[in-house]
Amino acid sequence: MELKVKFLKWSAGIPVAMLNKKSAEKLGINSNDRVLIKTIGKKPKSLSTVIGLVEKIVNKEQIGLSSEVRKTMNLRPGQKVDVNLAPNPKSLEYIKAKLIGNVFSEEQIFQIIKDLVSNSLSEAEVSLFISAMHRQGMTLKETIFLINAMVKVGEKMTIRGKYVVDKHSIGGIPGNRTTPIVVSICATAGLKMPKNSSRAITSAAGTADVIETLAKVEFSKKQLQSIIKKVGAFLVWEGPIGIVPADSKIIKIEKRLKIDPKAQMIASIMSKKIAAGAKYILIDIPCGKTAKTTRQGALSLKKKFEQIGRHFKKKIKVVLTDGSQPIGNGVGPVLEMRDVLDILDQNKKGPKDLEDKSIFLAGEIFEMVGKAKKGKGIELAREILSSGKAFEKFKQIIKAQQGEVKELDLGKYKEDILAQKNGKVLEISNTKINSLARAAGCPVDKSSGVYLHCKLGTRLKKGDKILTIYAETKSRLNQAIKFYKDEKPILIR
Repeated sequence: MELKVKFLKWSAGIPVAMLNKKSAEKLGINSNDRVLIKTIGKKPKSLSTVIGLVEKIVNKEQIGLSSEVRKTMNLRPGQKVDVNLAPNPKSLEYIKAKLIGNVFSEEQIFQIIKDLVSNSLSEAEVSLFISAMHRQGMTLKETIFLINAMVKVGEKMTIRGKYVVDKHSIGGIPGNRTTPIVVSICATAGLKMPKNSSRAITSAAGTADVIETLAKVEFSKKQLQSIIKKVGAFLVWEGPIGIVPADSKIIKIEKRLKIDPKAQMIASIMSKKIAAGAKYILIDIPCGKTAKTTRQGALSLKKKFEQIGRHFKKKIKVVLTDGSQPIGNGVGPVLEMRDVLDILDQNKKGPKDLEDKSIFLAGEIFEMVGKAKKGKGIELAREILSSGKAFEKFKQIIKAQQGEVKELDLGKYKEDILAQKNGKVLEISNTKINSLARAAGCPVDKSSGVYLHCKLGTRLKKGDKILTIYAETKSRLNQAIKFYKDEKPILIR
């Protein structure tokens, strides 16, 4: 059926369309069915989307479209489009087969990713795909096929320069905000650092969430080319760029499911690095009892990353780091940025563990690219940080991203959690500290979170501060306090 486009004055976060009930009856379409919208012409564009039925917003000659559909299909008001019930995607059968143990072929994975990006798979069907990867795992070949597919259906960046470097942590450790420090140190030394990051999945904050406390993180590909040419680096969210669009859609569902399949995590990291044009890649795998992986699991991941690096002809270095406890003091976007600024600004004193780890990672990069001799990378990284030049570079990056370095306010409601007896800190659960910060409002409420006053081995006296919870609302604060009392994320004896 041919219908005229009418733009609805709202955004749904995903492509959504509205159809008059009379038109829907003719097409045999029910509410929440998926329809295929197709432009009319020699090179038609098509998009599958969820449909809602209305009586008044659009008439029987129209189809109402959210801003996401308009942007994706580049439509104009009144333009005619062909609307029909969308067929069930073949990729759904492939996903069901994976759930019972089948192995994906290259063609099947490409079709799944293609359908996912074109919105032919519903959120429930994408959830099935994530669950299948989580439950059945993926072979090395399947992971390579997934990376190829994710890169192929998105935009790519070409960054000129001998040293185009990226680094990534697999996450899971609260406060582990090394990236802004590492990028600033390395860019000061002349390395190109195109850092596009995801937002938080299961943690209290992702790099993009933290940088957003000071600057914009959403830019077009053209704008990013200009930023990196000007200051040698950027720290942005990959969502709007169009690089690996499948990843953003998958991560959105992963957040709700609170699972992060290993193969998808590897594919997410590697596809973004490949699409962004990185020649050298450093992977940080924190391991520990409450980290995302144990040391044994980390060694397995390391091997896979190295195999994939060789396959794609990338110089890759994987380091295993201590994930036995949170790093830094702050957990949450503003609190983590305050730690970062206290380290970069040589007039202040930031958390030593976060500073040492950032210097170590930057040193590993310098040795990998040949900027420093083996064993001398840390020395060069520390020298750059101590000179104040890394802080100046960070300010340049923030300014280029239309922001400024400034004092950041914390949530107006806070509660100090005090030691009830003398004792020693024996365990700090990464997962529970992340959950505690999320209970306080992270990552959406940027000034909320947790400030840790202790580390493993710290001896506390009765009445000493263990941690401070910050929240933007009283209800969020109470929710976080209850979580702390129920879950006991810090063991003191």
